[in-house]
Amino acid sequence: MLKKYFDRGDARSVKALKNIIFSFIIKGVSIVVNLALIPLTINYLSPIKYGVWLTISSTLAWINFFDIGLGHGLRNKLAEALAHNEIGKAKSYVSTAYISISLLCAVLFLLFAVINQFIDWNAVLNIPEHIDESMRLIALIVFSMFSIQFVLQLINSILLGNQQPAKVSMNNVISNLIVLLGVFLLIKFTIGSLFYIAFLFSFVPVIVLLVVNIYYFRSQFKEYSPEIKYFDFAALKNVLNLGVKFFIIQISVLIFYATTNFLICNYLGSPELVTPYNVAFRYFGVITMVFSIITSPSWSASTEAYAKQDYVWIRKMIKKLVGIWIGMAVLAVLMLLFSDFAYHWWIGSKVKVDFKISLCMMLYVMAVSFGNIFILVLNGIGKIKLQMIVNVIGMLAFIPLSYFLAVTMKLGVPGIIISTIICSLYGPLIAPFEVKRRLKNK
Repeated sequence: MLKKYFDRGDARSVKALKNIIFSFIIKGVSIVVNLALIPLTINYLSPIKYGVWLTISSTLAWINFFDIGLGHGLRNKLAEALAHNEIGKAKSYVSTAYISISLLCAVLFLLFAVINQFIDWNAVLNIPEHIDESMRLIALIVFSMFSIQFVLQLINSILLGNQQPAKVSMNNVISNLIVLLGVFLLIKFTIGSLFYIAFLFSFVPVIVLLVVNIYYFRSQFKEYSPEIKYFDFAALKNVLNLGVKFFIIQISVLIFYATTNFLICNYLGSPELVTPYNVAFRYFGVITMVFSIITSPSWSASTEAYAKQDYVWIRKMIKKLVGIWIGMAVLAVLMLLFSDFAYHWWIGSKVKVDFKISLCMMLYVMAVSFGNIFILVLNGIGKIKLQMIVNVIGMLAFIPLSYFLAVTMKLGVPGIIISTIICSLYGPLIAPFEVKRRLKNK
């Protein structure tokens, strides 16, 4: 069905199409595995222990943002080097990234190991006294595994730089399948241990990524496997110049997602209102998930095309993606019209989602999806300074604007969603003109 949107004879387009198809298949498997994993883990641990585990893992997972954008920077610079067939430069970028992240993680781990001795995790996480687990040891093990994973997951940036996003998803699915098997074994041979779950969930991804690194650096990526002697401060500077901008953009976007539930609870005075917001967010999030799979190959494909001055291909790709977006918009309208029926079938009658929340959420999803077509192109060609500036302004305006619309204007939850739309207007309003300007006369 998607073939008509891609030139069959174009190797770059064919690669993108294959990755889209495989990503859909892999995503389907991932959803099934995750749906099975959640109830099994809860039943093994108990809801209280599972909540403790989620809190620890999600908190420590924030270290993923401490790479200062090196992963995204490596992705772009590697794609540029490969587009020009500069294998030596590619090897320098890969080696520099691996060594820099390794040193950074070593410092973070040593700091955490010292600080961890003075943290009373039971008090911090409000853990009931009857839960007899060594939380300090669990936190240390999980953090150490996250630190190692932090280094090894650079292979994902290399795969993305080679326009192979489906293989990145495959790595995650393999980890989850092994974890699922591990939970089955724990249920059979042990009794609800938070330590075993923490070790299983944090250790398995490290082993999978280690095997993946060894495999690719001995085969497909052998020519630019990391070596200490290829560390280059100039390469680090090039990667960081771009990476820090990506880092700031990531943080600004994270603010929107991380604070919305908090704002609903505090501005509108009722945690109950968080539920209909999240139900609508997940319902229309299907559009976001599907469209992101379709558009994901365009980032690194744009990097390669821009480096080779194939501007015609970029314009064609944008036109085709806009065509697909129009189809997704029609689907979104149908989802809105049948939203009450869908909510009732999905979650029953316990939660009522106001139509205005659904309408605003649909508009938000479609605006962000349209903008991402152009943002991914700009990310791919590394022209993100304006995006960074506008995102920071949006981040600073988000909380006061949410208060004004939700409380002062008495719009409630829809007001917070409208605030999110306004603060995310770089993508749908500014990015198309920025892409046009960058490709003008080319």
